[in-house]
Formats: sequence, structure tokens, C-alpha cells
Amino acid sequence: MKQRTDQIPTIWFIISSLLGTICLGIYVWGGIEGLTWKEVSELIPQTVSLFPESQNQIQSSIFLIRQHYYVQSIAPDLWPIMVGSIFGLAGLIMLGQFIQVWAKISKRQITLGLLLWCGILVWRNIDLTLNEWFNFLHGPWVLLACLSTGILTIICSSSIPTFLLEISHSPDKASSQKKFFGFILFYGVNLILSSGNLWNFWSSTLFIPAFIVFEISVALGMFQSLRFKDKSQQKLLRALFLLSHSVLIPFVWNNNEVGIHAIESWTIMTHLAMVLLFPLFLWTNFKEPIQENLAIFKVVHKAHFVPIYLIQIGIFILCVSWVFARQATAWHQIVAAYYNEQGDIEHFAGDRFMEELAYKNAMIHSKLNQKSNLSLARMSQEVGDVEKQAYYLQTSQIKHPEEKNFVALANIYGNENQWFESLFTLKKAHQLFPESPQIATQLSRVYEQIKQIDSAAYYLVLAKELAPQSTITWANLLYFDVRHGSKLVNMEELKSWSSSPDQAVKSNTLAKVWQNKQALPDNFTHEAFEAQLDVRDFALLYNSSLYFKGQSIIYPIQTWLKDPNWLQKFPEITFLDAWQDFYHQQPLRALNKLDLLVQKENESKAQVYRLLLQHWKQQLLAVKAKVQLENLAQARAAIQSYPFSVGILQQALPILHQANKHQEAYQASLAAVQWNEELAEFYPIYILEAFQQGEISYAEEAINRLRKSDPTLFQTQASAFAQAKEKAVNRQKF
Repeated sequence: MKQRTDQIPTIWFIISSLLGTICLGIYVWGGIEGLTWKEVSELIPQTVSLFPESQNQIQSSIFLIRQHYYVQSIAPDLWPIMVGSIFGLAGLIMLGQFIQVWAKISKRQITLGLLLWCGILVWRNIDLTLNEWFNFLHGPWVLLACLSTGILTIICSSSIPTFLLEISHSPDKASSQKKFFGFILFYGVNLILSSGNLWNFWSSTLFIPAFIVFEISVALGMFQSLRFKDKSQQKLLRALFLLSHSVLIPFVWNNNEVGIHAIESWTIMTHLAMVLLFPLFLWTNFKEPIQENLAIFKVVHKAHFVPIYLIQIGIFILCVSWVFARQATAWHQIVAAYYNEQGDIEHFAGDRFMEELAYKNAMIHSKLNQKSNLSLARMSQEVGDVEKQAYYLQTSQIKHPEEKNFVALANIYGNENQWFESLFTLKKAHQLFPESPQIATQLSRVYEQIKQIDSAAYYLVLAKELAPQSTITWANLLYFDVRHGSKLVNMEELKSWSSSPDQAVKSNTLAKVWQNKQALPDNFTHEAFEAQLDVRDFALLYNSSLYFKGQSIIYPIQTWLKDPNWLQKFPEITFLDAWQDFYHQQPLRALNKLDLLVQKENESKAQVYRLLLQHWKQQLLAVKAKVQLENLAQARAAIQSYPFSVGILQQALPILHQANKHQEAYQASLAAVQWNEELAEFYPIYILEAFQQGEISYAEEAINRLRKSDPTLFQTQASAFAQAKEKAVNRQKF
């Protein structure tokens, strides 16, 4: 049992090391950003000849895809706060155990005191909901966690000098002293470089960031505490570690950078003070052992003349004075971080007013902190307040310029039709981030909007050079060639890109070869895909259906038409429905649908549809099918595919009558006459079918039309008409 108890400190050291490593990993990775890239695709109509292979010059629109970037604000995540709460609760329990041992209070007394205190809290706040309880307890927890972080930083500020003392110990005194002062000098220079960079005195990358120094010092402090015989000190370190990291986890994950900066500033101050005082502390307490070159690192915590805790108290007083001598920057930063954390909690509670108030309170203490500004920009974006959104984005740029912020601002100006403001914003961004393909893409779009086509082409090519594998740049270059007649894409690139599965690239590739009357590359894959409510999907299925005609894939357009979202986003789906019917053996249904569109659309579209309707009719009339029909299925299929073929009708209608499908036969003849009223050859077929159905008045009307349009044909069929009429009249007598 004792052996298991002795292993507890080691287990806790391993747990704390893992937790510290996780926080370091999130810090290096960067946590979630306040803004994220979103790809935006636009449908751009382009007029082409629908039948480039023939002499027919019917012009209609296909669709190009132009793509750019949209910047979306990101809400904070809840899980880091919940995980931090669990660690915070564990830290509070350990802190209570330490206080109970340190103050020599019995477990019964402290338990009763806590129960009484909790009972009073519950009684005074009995009406609070679970979310309100969490909000109520969250504030004190963050304050206690921040205070624990400050205390832990001071306690562990001696851990790195102690570690340097240990690794510098050598067989001879002179070598030990040289190594130790060399390490301390290197460590002090790193702290100075880090502080100068943190406080904007200079810009350098030749230093270890203060947050990493903090985690290293804490890990070393936890390791060195394994030597302590006093277990209460180990409990205190564990409690402070858990409490501090309970707030560090949401800070680093939700990018509460003002809190991280406050901790980094405090770490720099305490460690600089310790670097100055630690050699004096060693000489005061261990002068004789140092002269004897003994391993004093093992007994640093046992100093008798000037105990280490007195040095730590002195460092606390010195650093607090230093904080307020620097206009209390670190203090205001940690308070701003506290309000940011409160704003995140109010976001999950759904109280928008309190959320906005919390973030604005944070800005009172740190106006330029990015977390508050981006959070308020997100809230403004949600309600469509573009002026406030632009203000907060501009404010966040003052201290932390980022390419996403510039693009977000430029998009706001563009949406308000202030294209030159958008251009100036992106030009400034390009100076700061010349390697950004996103900014180059946005610049191309803005230049195109202000009709500077050469500049737009230049930045499109630049975007391709910066991101040669980006499908967005491929699609945009293809779009530009089709739209503006440029030659930015060579044949090798066209062949290479044709194998891309990206819908925008494939759609624009079709448009390019269509307009230029080129052969489609062999590696272009034309296969079925599950279309979503996305403009890229629609452009591809629309262009491919028009391009491949009868060889195109059959899409479930009838199912999509039942969804009002399809009609709202892509009204051209109705035309595509008619087109697909015509080229997939449903020509008569296609003609009817297109005729309805002619009546509903505006004049320009209606004119195109009229020309197409006439073309389809001529195409059907030009078909001279020579097939031998033998059964009902063949007859139906032939009428469906060739509704305006006299030979097919003459063969198929008798078969329908034999199968007692008289109404189908009549409807087939009627459709042929209705769509070809000017052609006399369909009238005899219809007249006989009308008499067969007993539609004597319609038949006589058709006879009169035939007599006027083609008297010769009428004379040859007159006796047949008379016999059919006589039979029809006789049938009606019964």
C-alpha cells in the first residue's frame, strides 16, 4: 500500500506533463481562429451556339463558374470550457485538501463548513436554471484560475535556474561556475528578446516564446517537487497546476490571445526578476557548498538563511509594481481575458445582450484585443450590421493584421458597391502578405469589377503561381479565357486539368472547348454524381446535359422540381427538364414543356425557346424511321421516339387499335396535327382516328382545313373519309 502511495506524485507528474504538452500543442497550432476561409462560387451566364456542329445559329446561355473567397466568423467552442471546468473542480478539491492540512483543520470541520456555505448559496439562488448556475459559478472560477496561474508562475520561476544549476554541475568548481553563468546568461538574453518582442520594442524570431517558457518551468517545477518530503507542497503545486490549466485550455483553444499575452507578460517579469535574484539567493544560502562544488541543486528548496518563499514574495511585490509602472497593461489584459471568457459563456447561454456587453467590457480594458473585436464582428455579421462589422474588423487590424481580416473588409466594401475602397484594402493586404493566393484571387475579382481586365488577368496568373494545385485558380483561369477571350490556359494545362473531379473546373472546361469549338480532352470524365443545391453542381449538370445531348447522364430532374429550393436557386432547371426529355426519347413531352416556358418567360428568353422549339420540330420531321413494328411495346416506343413520322404512325396506330388502345392512337394523331398544323400529311391520319373515336365535329373541321391546304390530297382520301364518317354516325345511332 505504501509503495502505491509513493507512486502518486510520479503519476501526477506524468498527468501534468501530458496536460501541459496538450496546451503547448494547441498554442503552437494556434487554436481556432476567429475567421475562416469559405469558397464562394458565382454563376456567370455565357452565350454560345447551342448547335455548333450544324449551321443552326440558335444562341443560348451556358454557365461559367467564377470563384473567390468569403470570410466567415467562427463562434467559440464549448468543449474546452467544459473540460477546463472539470480540471478546475479537481483543482479546487486539491486546494481544499491543502488548506485543510496546512491550517490543521479536521476533515469534519471543513466538510461541514463547505456544506453550510453551499447550502446558503443554493438557498439564495434557488430560482437559477442549470445554465444560470454555470454562468454564476464561472466568473469566480476564472478569477481563481487566473490568480492560481500568477502564483504558480512565481513558485515555478526558480525551476529553470535550478535545472540549469543541475546540468551545469561538473567535477571542478570553475567549470561548474562557467557553465551555470553561461546558461543563465543565455536564458536571460532569451527572456529579454522575448519581452521586447512581446512588448513591441522590436521584432525578432530568435527566442523561445514566453508561453513555452511558462510550460517548461511548470513541468520542471512539478518534477523537482518529487524531491520534497513535505507532501502538502506537492498538493499545492498540483492544485495550482490544475486550476491554472483549467483556464489555459479555453484561452488557447478559443484564441483568447489577450489572456495569453497577460500570462506571457507576467511570466517574463517573474522570470527576469528570478534570474537577477537567483545567483544572490544561492550565494547567500550556499556559499560554502558552492566553494566546495557540492550538488546544491538537491537542497535549493531547503535554504535556511533566506528561504526561497521570501524571494518569491519579493518577486511578487516587484512584479506587481512593474505591472502598474507599465500602465497596468498585464492587469488590463487579464481583466479583458476574463470578460472575453464571460462573453463566450453568454454565447452558449443564448443571451445576446449580455454576450455583447461582456465583449465590450473587455474592449474597455484592451480596445485592440483581437478576441473581442472578432467576436463583436461575428455578432454584427449575424444581424447584418455591416458598418459595425467593418469597424470591429478595422480595429482588430491595428495590432494584429491578418489576411482574412483584409479580405473580410474588402468583401464588405464590395458588397456595398465601393469597389475602389475594396481595391485599396486588398492592395495594402498584398503588400503585407505577397505570398497569399487568396488575396491575389480577390484582387483579380475586384479589378474585373472595375473593368481593368489586364490587371485582373495578372493577379489570376499570380494566384496560380502561388497555389499551382488550387482548383479555384484553375476554374478562374478557364472562366477568364471564356469570358474575356484571353489565352491564359494552354493546351497542356487544359488536358491536365480535365481529369480534375472539381465541378467548377469541369464545367468551365466544357464551356471553353464549346466556345472555341475544340475537341474535349480524352481524360475528361463524364460520370454521374449526386447533385446538391450548389451552383457548381448545377453548372456542371446544365453544361454537360446541353453539351452531350443524348449521351448525357439522365438526372432526376422531376424529383428536384418538387423541391421549391431548386426552382428558387436555379430557375433554368425547368428548361433543362425539357432538354433532357427531348434527347432521351421523350420529344413530345419536351415540346409541351418548352411551349409552356415560351408563354411564361420574358421576351428575350421566349424568343430563344421559340427558335429551339422550331428546330426540334424540324429535327423530328426530318427523321424518316424505317422500322418494322410487330407488337404493342414496339408501337408505343416508336410513337414516343418519332411522334412526327408518318410512316411510324401508319404502322403503330393499327397495332394500338388491335390492343384496344384506341384513345392512345387518337392522342398520337392529335399531337401530330396540333404540332404541325401547316403540314397536310398528318390530317388524313387524324381525321380517320377522330371518326374512329366518334369526334365527328373535330374530324369535319380537320377535313375543311385539309380541303383548303391541299385539295389534291383531300380528293385522294375523300372516299375513305366518307366511309369513316358513315361508320361513326351509325355507331352513334345505337
